[in-house]
Amino acid sequence: MLLSEPEVLGAGARSHVVRARVVGGEVQSVVLKHFREEPVCGLDDWAGTLFLTRRGIPGSPRFLAGSEEARLFVMEDLGRGQSLDSLFRGDDPQIASSALLSIVRLTAELHVRTLGAQAEYDAVRQAVEPRHERVRIENARYLVDNASRLSRWVEAVGAQEAPGTLADLEQLSRTLADPGPFLAFTHGDMAPSNTVFTRDGPHLVDFEYAGMRHALYDALMWLISVPLPEELSTRADVAYRLVLAQGCEAARVDSEYARACATVVAARTVNVFQWISPKALERDREWAPGFTERNALLHHLERCRLLLEPLNPVPALASTLASLEARLRERWTVEPFVWPALR
Repeated sequence: MLLSEPEVLGAGARSHVVRARVVGGEVQSVVLKHFREEPVCGLDDWAGTLFLTRRGIPGSPRFLAGSEEARLFVMEDLGRGQSLDSLFRGDDPQIASSALLSIVRLTAELHVRTLGAQAEYDAVRQAVEPRHERVRIENARYLVDNASRLSRWVEAVGAQEAPGTLADLEQLSRTLADPGPFLAFTHGDMAPSNTVFTRDGPHLVDFEYAGMRHALYDALMWLISVPLPEELSTRADVAYRLVLAQGCEAARVDSEYARACATVVAARTVNVFQWISPKALERDREWAPGFTERNALLHHLERCRLLLEPLNPVPALASTLASLEARLRERWTVEPFVWPALR
């Protein structure tokens, strides 16, 4: 394969991404990804793209070739298009909302078509290069191993840590490690910027955190991680559940689905306090473009509280988070983040 006219699409500490024209090939161009740092993320990206390609699942770039020694793989060039992030930052609420719902349905279809496919995914991932631990076990272990970080926040603001909080965290960890009927292949980093819309429709890109885990880990995008109007968040979740229920019987049961939502939302809220230092009490830094650490913390606390109302499997943890929210709202007055297209 002879390549020419390289165009840098991204150059970060972790990876370089380049588009190049193919000279005399069957395709006009390809995208090359070289992962310099964090090879596990790069290999997860490689394996996830290859896994979806082999299963013939649309909505992601096709894997073409790779070199483990060079830490580089080649994939289909989806072409130029806008991301959900750029549409959210635009001025058309109808286009932005419709784009989100198309990503939601694409994600649900991905989950339905990979439910329970642990053995098939493992065969692909381990053939690329053996992974020391499944990604969902890492996620589950991190939640409990870093419980003290939540405690530091509680102590720093004078909140109350309810008895049983650690036991609730351990329960969440067990469910994340073994999600039962909700086990599916997940993208793992459903940021609006990790999407692209082309003439062929919506696509997910950048599978660096992909793996088999709780399907609703990806649903965190519209449930809690990305600030959305309540009505749009609800529409997105209804659309997701309708598709997921076609293959996942547990998603058809209100109590089971509510418990699944509560599990991933509570775990993610704790994660945010594990990722952001109490130094945010002294200064507010950017968490995402236009969205500060204090925005993120208060938003997650509020959404978690609301989403645990229908069914709360972690009452002690919920009490601790409520105390934490009350103390932080006494300290901070933060304008909620609103996407330009959704104002």
